[in-house]
Amino acid sequence: MKKYLGILGKVAVLGIFALAVWLLYHKLRSYSLGEIKHSLHQIPLSQLLLSFGLMIINYMVLIGYDWLALKAIHKKLALARVSLVSFVGCVISYNFGALLGGSTVRYRLYSAWGFSTLDIVRLVLMLAVTFWVGAMGLAGAIFLFVPLDVPPELGITANHIRPLGGALMGLCLIYLLVCWRAKGRSIKLFGKEFALPTLHIALAQTFVAGLDLVVAASCLYALLPADSGVSFLEFLPSYLLAQVTVVLTHVPGGMGVLEVILMNLTHGIPSQNVFAAILAFRVIYYLLPLLIVAVLLGAYEIHLRRHEADVLKQEASRWLRAWLPTILSYAVFVAGAILCLDVVIPAGPRILHFLRPHIPLWIVEAAHMLTGLVGVLLLMLACGIESRKHSAWKMTLWAICLGILGTLLQGGDWPEALMLLILLFPLLAARRCFGRIAPIWRGSYPMSWATAGILVILCGLLLGVYFSGLPRNADMLADTLMHSSYFANTPRIWRTLTAETVMLIILIGLYLYIKWKEKKAGKQM
Repeated sequence: MKKYLGILGKVAVLGIFALAVWLLYHKLRSYSLGEIKHSLHQIPLSQLLLSFGLMIINYMVLIGYDWLALKAIHKKLALARVSLVSFVGCVISYNFGALLGGSTVRYRLYSAWGFSTLDIVRLVLMLAVTFWVGAMGLAGAIFLFVPLDVPPELGITANHIRPLGGALMGLCLIYLLVCWRAKGRSIKLFGKEFALPTLHIALAQTFVAGLDLVVAASCLYALLPADSGVSFLEFLPSYLLAQVTVVLTHVPGGMGVLEVILMNLTHGIPSQNVFAAILAFRVIYYLLPLLIVAVLLGAYEIHLRRHEADVLKQEASRWLRAWLPTILSYAVFVAGAILCLDVVIPAGPRILHFLRPHIPLWIVEAAHMLTGLVGVLLLMLACGIESRKHSAWKMTLWAICLGILGTLLQGGDWPEALMLLILLFPLLAARRCFGRIAPIWRGSYPMSWATAGILVILCGLLLGVYFSGLPRNADMLADTLMHSSYFANTPRIWRTLTAETVMLIILIGLYLYIKWKEKKAGKQM
């Protein structure tokens, strides 16, 4: 029964994601790609730097979650380790959510440091409590005391908002009251025992979670147009609702969900400006920290290997090798997703005019196709990286090298090439972590990885429809796929999307066939 519930949960996440993407397409279809690009270019450098600085402050605030959770379960840990597990755990959770197991990293780290499974479960539960108490307290205070300009189409007035704020604030106060009465003791609820923190820890939880949400909202608000006419207090409730929805839906990174909610609630700002701000926010708040985590761990691994005689560093090396493959697998998956989606965005006329006299057309077409196929391959290899397979590690290195070549030849996409080059270094440094000698198809392939890969390809197809339109019939599709020219972006995009889809189906089908053959051979024996 639990197995089917898990599958049902994955299907529900996939459905929510598809609905969010459809709503997002419906909201943005009246805007051209040029208008969205223009909105991105309109964000001043000062606003980008401010958002980056607020991101750093926010991740420092997030350390308080783990620090308070450790205090609540009466465990001690050095501040450096608390900071590391908080940063890595939060980055993975924000980028991948529950779909790929954001709690896995925390479990591996804390278990390597001597924490029991029960301690880790209590700690993760306390992290969730901290978030919800802070969210309810902050939302309750805003709804009660801040006059809000609610979009009339929602059918909600101040008479509805204030009672909701009172209820949320009441729940927060009840939690604080129970903690005050319990004085650090456990209480029984529904026949089960729950450990509660003391009142001063509970107050600190409320403050830290509220501050986290305010700073994170500021990070996104800093990227909105300065003349939008929307104050921060008007924007904050919309952000809170979006973040709570993202947590409840478990969609990785809140893809589509965050955009749809904010674009519908921030009615004083044009939708393309909100979408552009969220794109920049995702790069600053999600992708940059993920790359920093990968580079940091790779550099740390190199440093540890130079001092293996030191007992303390040997111990650190053991737990680093325990979870480094997981971090690298997530980074490989993100790199594959970026390549799969990058080929959907049409190249600008300036780039195509530059390519025409320097690179033959067949090389441009082949490089575009190669980039998309490498992206699909990285999506599938990510699971093998997490399983520490040497064959997956070698194939990933070759795929990344081909990806660098493809991104540069298809139009000089140096940011993507630089991203792949940065990822290459920690993978090379962590060579000793991938000592499992087994074929790439050996072992189980979790449904979560397959679902995430399908989501990426689905997102690419929907973006292809948005940017290039959908061929009306089979003849038009055939003509589109066969047409080739430097300035023919649409045929190039649809050829690559078709190749990506076919390759994903072949890889999944081949894996299922091999597993079926192995199962059949096992029964005959």
